[in-house]
Order: sequence, then C-alpha cells, then structure tokens
Amino acid sequence: MPKIVDHNERREHIADAATQVIIREGFERLTMREIAAAAGYSHGAIARYFPTKESLLTASFVRLHVEANGRILTEVAGKRGLDALEQMCREILPFGELGPKYARVVIAFWDHASQDTRITQIHRENNQRWRDQFRRFLVEAREDGELAAHIDIDTAVGEVASRNAGWQMVSVLLPEAAGDERIEAGLQALLAELRGRTPDEPGRAAS
Repeated sequence: MPKIVDHNERREHIADAATQVIIREGFERLTMREIAAAAGYSHGAIARYFPTKESLLTASFVRLHVEANGRILTEVAGKRGLDALEQMCREILPFGELGPKYARVVIAFWDHASQDTRITQIHRENNQRWRDQFRRFLVEAREDGELAAHIDIDTAVGEVASRNAGWQMVSVLLPEAAGDERIEAGLQALLAELRGRTPDEPGRAAS
C-alpha cells in the first residue's frame, strides 16, 4: 500500500523547522535549502507546500500564534477579569529563554506585514482575536469592581496590546533592557494602573 501522507502534519513540521532556522540565522539569511535540511525533506518537497520564504515566515508566525492560543486557553480556564488578563499576557510576553527567540519570528513577520497587504490581513485577524479577549477580560474586571473607575476600556485594550508588542521588540533589539525581572515589573505596573494603584500597594481595587 502507498504511504498515506498527512499534509497538515507535514506543513506544521516544516513551519516548526522554519521557526528554528529563523531563530538561529534570522529571516533575511533564511534559505529554502536550510529549511529543507532542518525539516529533513527535499527542496522540492518544501516548495510544494511553501513556494516562497514569505509563505514560510507566515506559516511560522501562525504556528506560534496557534500554540500561544492553546496555552492561553489552558491558563485562563476558570479565571476572569484581571486574573485572566494577567495569565494571557504571561503567555504573550517574551519570558524565559524561548520568549525572545520566538519574538525574532514575530518581528520579522511584522516587518513583512507592513509591506504586504495579504500578510497584513493575516496579522490583523490574529491580533484582533487577542484584542477581543483583552476587552472581554477588562469588561469582566469592571463588572467585578477590579478596574479603576477612570479606566476607559477601549484605551486600555490598546495599551495592553501595545505593551505586549513593545516587550517583544525590546527583548530582541535591546535585550539588556528586558529579561524576566524587568518584564515582570512592567506587567505588574500595567495591572496596577488598571486597578488604580501603585504596583506595591495592597488592598482592593479602586472604585
């Protein structure tokens, strides 16, 4: 019997290989030959699934995004409000050893998204889903009395999204200014702002 090929599994394997090569070499130095070697397939096999470097970059970004979504769903299960928002941010922010490495893929994708309307749309759709989740958690925080009265939810959604994106860039372009301790301090400062108090101030949320 001929071997049954799982094409989705093969695409994911190639996308994972592309991620590792981008982390190691950077996107501009990425070659289809390197991807083929990392994935263990021929150049022709790679090209059948991903005809261009940009299509590989997009697949790599989407794969990372899907994996992050899976972790987010697990971490926010049973949580709501600012507790859920904090857990979601922890899965997006570049913590640990892998966070800054994956951020290299994200930043390369952003660069190409700014020049290609098709890639821009892919980014917009993924980003909007996260913004919708931020909004839901902030609405819950307001319902639960966690959110400071002066906080505008639309503004807060943009602030949360911008800070998460900002730390991605800092972790890659200025790593000495990032690191887990500084990212943690930034996250706690953001949550304190949303609660209407200083990061080290105890007590209930402002009303």
